Amino acid sequence: MSKNVVLTLMAALMALPIALSPTSAYAQGAAAPPPGPKPPSRRALRKLRLRFEREPTVKQVQKAALRFFKVHPDRVASYRRGASWKALMPEIEANFNFSRTDGDRRLIDMLYIQSDQFKNGKDFEFTNNRNYTVGVRAHWYLDRLIFNAEVLDVASLVGVQEGLLREITSLYFTRRRLLTIFALNPPKDPGEQITESIRLDEITANIDALTGGWFTSKKKPKDD
Repeated sequence: MSKNVVLTLMAALMALPIALSPTSAYAQGAAAPPPGPKPPSRRALRKLRLRFEREPTVKQVQKAALRFFKVHPDRVASYRRGASWKALMPEIEANFNFSRTDGDRRLIDMLYIQSDQFKNGKDFEFTNNRNYTVGVRAHWYLDRLIFNAEVLDVASLVGVQEGLLREITSLYFTRRRLLTIFALNPPKDPGEQITESIRLDEITANIDALTGGWFTSKKKPKDD
């Protein structure tokens, strides 16, 4: 192979990456890539930040949900202590009985039957007896001081706590992501915009339901 042929091949190989590079293609008239999304303005960021500040924090929402379902850690600890010491409180049993006996006896003497004084009988006897019985009894189950099955029932509330915290936390941050999308990069398609708006309302309603209406009541009104 001659020297001229080798130099020609080397020049062609060196020019190949340049021909295949995007810059070279754009220089030759190819379509440029679409521009990326515009960065959000400072005004939009500030407006979104102010909206988040007007709403309760995730910690506050979690506590509200635990209080509403009565599984706050302090309350559960109180349940556990009560179940542990329940055996010291006796079971009281009370009873009340009442009985009444009435008696009516008449003695008629035929010798005095014609007398107005004894026309209903010579002797008359009436008896009335009433009996009252009241009883109170107390039972202690001291074996429950060692083990009480109700403590295990209270311990199961910990699983309720964990499930509730996971659910309310997921809803809270999903809602914030949707608010961020609507504030900084809202959907262009009207149908998608309506769908996401309904989803946002649904998540807000779920958070409100899990907190007994507390979430909506604690949201500060918008500034004019």
